[in-house]
Amino acid sequence: MIKALAKIFILLFVLIILAYFVLVFLQGGFGNKPATQKPMWSANDMFLFAHRGVASDFPENSREAIALAKKKGFKGLEVDIRKSADGEFIVFHDENSSRLLGLNALVSDLTVAQIRKFNLLVNGDTSTSRVLTVKEMLDEFGNDFIYYFDLKLKNINDADELVYLIETYDLSRSVIIASTSAPVIFHLEYHYPVITTALEGFDAGKEWMYFLIPKNLKPDYLSGFASKVNEKHVSWLKEKELLDSRIVYGVDSANYQQVLDEGLKNLIIDYYNSLALK
Repeated sequence: MIKALAKIFILLFVLIILAYFVLVFLQGGFGNKPATQKPMWSANDMFLFAHRGVASDFPENSREAIALAKKKGFKGLEVDIRKSADGEFIVFHDENSSRLLGLNALVSDLTVAQIRKFNLLVNGDTSTSRVLTVKEMLDEFGNDFIYYFDLKLKNINDADELVYLIETYDLSRSVIIASTSAPVIFHLEYHYPVITTALEGFDAGKEWMYFLIPKNLKPDYLSGFASKVNEKHVSWLKEKELLDSRIVYGVDSANYQQVLDEGLKNLIIDYYNSLALK
C-alpha cells in the first residue's frame, strides 16, 4: 500500500514538473521580460510615489492627503484598494476597519453608505475626512498622477473588474496594479499585457523566484521593503538589468539618503515635512 502511494506521489510530482515546463515553454521560456511598451517614466530619473498620499497632516488614503500630494508636486501616488460589501472599490488599507474607522468590522462586510457613517481616524483622533471610492478619486485626480494601486484583494474576478474600471477612465498607461499574489499578477500579464504590474514582497533572498517565472508572465516591476534590500540584492538587480524595475516602500526621512546611495530610484515615500525631496 505504501509503495503504491509512493508511486502515485512520484507520478503526480513528475506530471506537475512536466506541466510547469510546458507552461514555461508556451510563455516564452526563462529570462527577463521583453520590453513591449514604453516606460511610464524615464529610467534615468528618480520617481517618487506619495505613500497613501501625504499623510503627515491628514488621514492616509484620504482625499485631503491625495490633494496635498498633488500640491507638493508628487508625480506618483500609491493607494490601497479594497472592496465594500456592495461591490465598490474603495481607497482603504486595512482589512478590519478598527484602526481607521473605530469600528470592529471587516470593511468588506460594510456598504459604502455604512462606511461613510464614520469619519477617518488619525492616530485615534477623528478627522473630517471620509473614505473615498476609487471612482471618486479618479473623477477628481484622474490624470494628475501615475498611480500605484496596491490591490489588497486576491480574487481574479476583482482584478478583472479593476482593469475594466481603469480602462473606463482611459488610464491603462497611468496605473500600476501591485499585488502580493503571484496568480493575480500572472492573470493580469496573460490577459491584459497592456496593464503594468508589480509583484510585491520581492525582498532580498527571493531572487530565485524571479528565475522560475515564465518570461511572458513576469511582472513589470518588483516591489519590496527598502529595509530588506542589501548589497547582494542590488548587485543581482544590476546584473539582471532590473534596477530600473525595482520599487521600494518603507522610505522616509530616516533612510531616504541611504536608499538613494544604494542606487534605488523608484521610491514609495512616507512623506514628512522634514524630508527634502531632490
